[in-house]
Amino acid sequence: MNPYVKKYIPIANFLGEVLGENTEIIIHDLTNYDNSIVHIINGHISNRKIGDPITDLVLDFIATESKGNKQFICNYNSKTIEGRLLYSSTFFIRDDKNEIVGALCLNSDYHEVKKSLSFITSLLPNYVDDKILSLNNIKENLNTNPHETTLSKIDAIIDQFDVLPKRMTTKEKTEIIKAINDCGIFNIRGAVQEVADKLQMSEPSVYRYIKKIKKN
Repeated sequence: MNPYVKKYIPIANFLGEVLGENTEIIIHDLTNYDNSIVHIINGHISNRKIGDPITDLVLDFIATESKGNKQFICNYNSKTIEGRLLYSSTFFIRDDKNEIVGALCLNSDYHEVKKSLSFITSLLPNYVDDKILSLNNIKENLNTNPHETTLSKIDAIIDQFDVLPKRMTTKEKTEIIKAINDCGIFNIRGAVQEVADKLQMSEPSVYRYIKKIKKN
């Protein structure tokens, strides 16, 4: 386990005692995307366990903000594989070079609270709560299957270009593979093969693109 990440285990245990059984607390070691979860409290909330993979949101953050100084994101909605809505926050663990090496994540289950609020608001037809509306805005999927996480992220990037793979130019393929590389997806086992299949390329060709991108 990364030593910077290991230091946060006592903090996670402390938060577990303070917040109780309705909040899941997870520590990710981002030196291994396939098995990033190294510590978990109240894993029954998302049915994840030690050894499960990174999430799509953390991949997004690494691609978009890892070079900045942002330390955390708070109060966004996530969704378990069963479709249960959670209220989440993430603190990003950085090393002495300001590189993200881990994450401390909190996922609170307010399902029963939401049901109670729904009943109360049914008695007040003209009342609309912004927090309730925002539950439909899911930022993170807590998927325990690294293959599904990889496919979902690859598809999302390819879809942004709105071009069929067989009609893509070399420039378009380069841009797509660069975007995928920037997200760190190629650190996930089997990702190169998945990208090759999606873009109708050979694996050696994908590796050549990656090598060219890293040189620039």
